[in-house]
Order: sequence, then structure tokens, then C-alpha cells
Amino acid sequence: MHADFYQYFQFLSLLVALICYRGLKAYSIQAFVPLIMIANIAETAGTNYHAFAGLDNDFIYNLYLLFSTPLRLYLFGKMLDLKQNEKSTFLFITILCMLILVLNYFFYQGINVFNTISAILVEIISIIFSCFVLLRMAVQQNMETNLLQEPYFWINAASLLFGLMSLVVLGLVPYIRGNHIELFGMSMYSLILAIVNIILYSAYTYSFILCRIQRAR
Repeated sequence: MHADFYQYFQFLSLLVALICYRGLKAYSIQAFVPLIMIANIAETAGTNYHAFAGLDNDFIYNLYLLFSTPLRLYLFGKMLDLKQNEKSTFLFITILCMLILVLNYFFYQGINVFNTISAILVEIISIIFSCFVLLRMAVQQNMETNLLQEPYFWINAASLLFGLMSLVVLGLVPYIRGNHIELFGMSMYSLILAIVNIILYSAYTYSFILCRIQRAR
């Protein structure tokens, strides 16, 4: 089996999530377990399909977007701690987002071409919701609370960074691929995404450990 270096951070994150499951449940973010599991399956299948078959693996990542997005949105809903009057708006955004993803997958960009429209939409929504969570945490913070000890802070700070970097990379994909821009023998596109994935899953792992520690306290 072939695995890229950043995938080991994803494997570690899943392992820690399973070990700290009770802590995740205390913070209502146990859905990270199936989310990271889906990410691991997609990355492993995509990497090995490309490495051994030598074929385009975009269809795998298109499926990943369809299956992972509902879980990501569900987690944002939990972390936002929505009030009753906010839930209907959040549900509408979720349904609309999924409708666009499904229509794009089946009728517009298709199954075998990487769904850039869907990826951009998901990252924009992730950026917005991450900002809302961080803003709500900042507003509700009291003198006894240290944001650096809050799992939600690390999750959403990393998600915000990942979303911003992904948007930049997705916008540059045609230019990078067209000009075959490489660094250290890797496509610039792959290298940047590998770095932000390492940051994202490292933050996830640390936040899961914090969930366990805070629950123990």
C-alpha cells in the first residue's frame, strides 16, 4: 500500500479520535470519527489508484465531497450551539449546499472531472462557519477561559486556515497544472495541500486530546 507523508497525520488523528471518543462525545463532536475515517479511505484509495493504475483519481475525491460535507456541516452546527431561531437558517443552508453538490456531481461538472465548484462552495461555507464559531467563542469568553485550551478553537482556527489556502490553490490549479510548476519534485498544488493537511489534522489531534483532558477535569 502506498501512502503520502501527510496521510500518516490523518491516520494518527483517527486513532486519537477513537481513543478520546468519550471526550469528543462530551463536546458533541463525535462525528469527527466517521468524517476522518471517510477522509482516510478517500486519500488511501485515491493515492493508490493513481500510483498503481496511473489513472486520474478525481472521481474518488468527488465522492469524498458528497459524503464528507454533510458531516462537516453537522459538526459546525454542533460547535455553533445554534439557538432555536438559527436552526432553520442553518438547515436551509445545509440543504441548499448539498443540492448544489449533487446537481454539480450528476449534471454539470460530472463524475469524472474534479468538482471545483463543489470544493470551492464547501470551503467558502467552512470559512464562514469557522469565523462564526471563533467569533462566538471570543464574545462568550470570560476571564477564566483560555481559548488555547478550548478544542473548538483549534478545530476552527485550522479549518479557517485550510479553507483559505484551499481556495487559493483551487484558483491556481489550471495555472499550476498548465505550467507544470513543481517544488522538491512535487506539483506545487500537491505540496501546498499536503502542508495544510498536516496542519489541519495536527490541530484536530491536539483538539481531541484537549477534549479528553477537559472531560477528565
